Amino acid sequence: MSPSEEDQLDLRPYWHPVAWALEVGRSPYTTVLLGERLVIWRVGGTIVAAPDRCPHRGTALSLGAVQGQHLVCPYHGWHFDAAGMCRKVPQMTTETPIPGRTRLETYSCEERYGLIWVALEPPRFDIPAFPEWLDRAYRHVRCEPYTWSTSAGRMMENFTDFGHLGYLHDGLLGSRDDLVVAPHRVRQIGRELHYEISISVPNTNDRFAVTDLTEECGRQTNSYVLSLPFTLRLRCQYEDSGAYRTLFFAVQPRSETESTGYCYQSRNFDLAAEDAPFAEFQELLARQDKPIVESQLPKELPLEATAELQLPFDRVAIAYRRALRDLVPLGPS
Repeated sequence: MSPSEEDQLDLRPYWHPVAWALEVGRSPYTTVLLGERLVIWRVGGTIVAAPDRCPHRGTALSLGAVQGQHLVCPYHGWHFDAAGMCRKVPQMTTETPIPGRTRLETYSCEERYGLIWVALEPPRFDIPAFPEWLDRAYRHVRCEPYTWSTSAGRMMENFTDFGHLGYLHDGLLGSRDDLVVAPHRVRQIGRELHYEISISVPNTNDRFAVTDLTEECGRQTNSYVLSLPFTLRLRCQYEDSGAYRTLFFAVQPRSETESTGYCYQSRNFDLAAEDAPFAEFQELLARQDKPIVESQLPKELPLEATAELQLPFDRVAIAYRRALRDLVPLGPS
């Protein structure tokens, strides 16, 4: 298998995040998913997603407007309903039948967890679970999305790499004085990878008040559920207090070499505390990771485990590549 085969994966029948829900308001919203430019709009309580091009002249429908129950093309004023049917062509009399070819293709689109999710073909699975979302014991902090010049696979694999936590994120997620990766294992349950590790973490509360620690450092058990292809839920439990900080992270594969990550930092402790440090903490981690992940070549994730050097502490990355390769059928070579 060549290193560039990630771009052959059939990712169209899977749910992918494409925007924060609050970004899609009264005006059409545009974004890119798997190389396809989309337009997303609201009709009452319904979210609609379609190719961002009018079937008439290929005009970007996102330049238009939502009028009542219709999306209106900015070029000729054609009206499209939530099912993609063209309901009005101003250049024709009302008695003239509207050709069937004027129909606008629409995609599966849902709003969940404050995100807009789209599948370009009928989805094979449900949107990955985020059980803390409806748990009133938790407070959720929406972090700024980050777009990197890399593939979604590379961005997600960064969360399977325990070896870099203490080195790259020294003083935040670990320490350069303690880099030996603790024993851990990976289990695959359906389309999910489950893995767990117990680590020593520093108390960052003098810089970022995000830890439930009182000493200089403490023990934390990280439990991960990676839902293929590109969604992760991480529960960090502080062993002294039993409190949890949860990270929910989902990646939008814009193209083979550009991806956007959407992230929540959630907690069930210090609910009255300021939210800003949690978002700032995540942003700093992302800034540290960004140049490293963007530098990786090839930008597409090699799915063959032997394509890059693997060591025993890389077992989660190995499992991720194998599961991704096995789960999503390859297209024609």
